[in-house]
Amino acid sequence: MIYKDLLITLYIQAIFVSIAFWESYLEGYNAWAQGKHGWKVRVAFLKKEPLTAYHLFLYLITIPLFLMLPLIIFGFNRHIFLLLVANYFVGLVVEDFIWFVANPVWGGLKNFNSRKVYWHRFFKIGNFEIPDFYLYFSVLALIIFSLLYFLP
Repeated sequence: MIYKDLLITLYIQAIFVSIAFWESYLEGYNAWAQGKHGWKVRVAFLKKEPLTAYHLFLYLITIPLFLMLPLIIFGFNRHIFLLLVANYFVGLVVEDFIWFVANPVWGGLKNFNSRKVYWHRFFKIGNFEIPDFYLYFSVLALIIFSLLYFLP
């Protein structure tokens, strides 16, 4: 079963890497959908930037709908559901990080810091810093993965 789960995980992460490439080419310098059409609304948990229609439809509707397709086709399975949810949170981190690597105009990882990336809040320890949601989503994914393999 772990081999099958690993294949599913790699497949899902490949999807998120693909999304990172097309989103980085689409946005270029205009991160967080700046200059794009659609509404924007302030949300309490997004203190830096508003929630955009683009991000809502992609990350909270479209991607979850695609990920849940196996459950719709084959019926609910707790193991597959937890695997999909854990990979969703991992994929959000992977996609965001690859956006910086893949973006042809952003300047790569040298600009991956709290001074340049104004749309994310950062978690900092000394000179080390990462967007705070990388930490939150990774911990959440680890909890879900542990439920997946340690619950009866």
